[in-house]
Order: sequence, then structure tokens, then C-alpha cells
Amino acid sequence: MNTINSPSSVDPVPPGGNPPHAPVKDEFIIQDAAAWVLRVGVILSVAVMILGLTISFIHAPPTVKEMRHVVFTTNPMLLYQGVIHGQGKSIIDLGLLLLVLTPITRVAVSVVLFAVVDHDWFYTWVTLAVLLLTLISLLFLH
Repeated sequence: MNTINSPSSVDPVPPGGNPPHAPVKDEFIIQDAAAWVLRVGVILSVAVMILGLTISFIHAPPTVKEMRHVVFTTNPMLLYQGVIHGQGKSIIDLGLLLLVLTPITRVAVSVVLFAVVDHDWFYTWVTLAVLLLTLISLLFLH
């Protein structure tokens, strides 16, 4: 008789109703969600940057001199107007902004998952502090 699949070899469910290995499952949910946020963010940002690069070369290929003096647009209104008007450089800047926001989104998702799925308040508060410090540091970016 195979003892691996026998009912007696299965871990009993404690009186509270939660399986004994639930935190491990929750940990995998949090890790999987964080990994998916990073994957989707990187893929999306690269796709946007490739689109912007393609549009830039179709409209007016930049010279080497122009490429050396181009800076990242940090003004949200200028970025928005450039994207709406189909300017390749603004679309590339949007892709870079998405790339920067990807790990920040991952931290925000972790805050929610630590609170809702894992009910681990220590990690929730620590992760929330990391998120707030990161957002505050971005406000003072020049």
C-alpha cells in the first residue's frame, strides 16, 4: 500500500480551520504578485520606449549632437503634451517613467498584500514606510 497518498499521511487541519502551511502559501502569493508586477512593468516600459524610438526615427532621425544634449523630461505637463502630440522623445520619456515607477508599484502592491492576504502588520508598516520614503524622495527630484 502506498503510504504517501493514504489519508493518515495528510497533515490534520487544526481546530481553527487553517491548514498548518497557510503562511507559506501566502508568502508565495506575495512573491508571485511582486514578480508579475515587475515583469509587466518592464515589458510595458520597454514596449513604450521602442514605440517612442520608432516614432523618433520615422519623424526626424536625431543627430549624434542632438542625442548628447537630450535630457529626461520631469515636468508631467510637458510629458503629457509631448505624448499627446506623438513626439517620440516624450514617448521614450514616458517609457522611462514607467520603468522608474515599476519597483514603486511593486512596493505598493506588497503593502496591500501584506495587509490583506498575510495579515502581517509589521511587514505592512515597514513596507508602507519604504513606499512613503521613496515617494517623498521622488518629490524632491530635480
